[in-house]
Amino acid sequence: MISFVLRGRRRHAVMRALTEAKTPKQIAQECKISTSNVSNALAELKEKKLVHCITEDAHFFRFYELTKKGKDLLKQL
Repeated sequence: MISFVLRGRRRHAVMRALTEAKTPKQIAQECKISTSNVSNALAELKEKKLVHCITEDAHFFRFYELTKKGKDLLKQL
């Protein structure tokens, strides 16, 4: 799983940015990458159960945070 995150610069940057719950736009601004790239990275990380959306039903202002698995993995990086 570590290699999955490290192989993707954007995935790694997104995980590091999630020190607290944030929207994709906030992450994009912090990491200086496009919102679409952040959304793609979040989808990949969500599939691996490293992040989850805490406002899943919201159409706008979806907030994401690391799961316990994601936090544990981030400590190993």
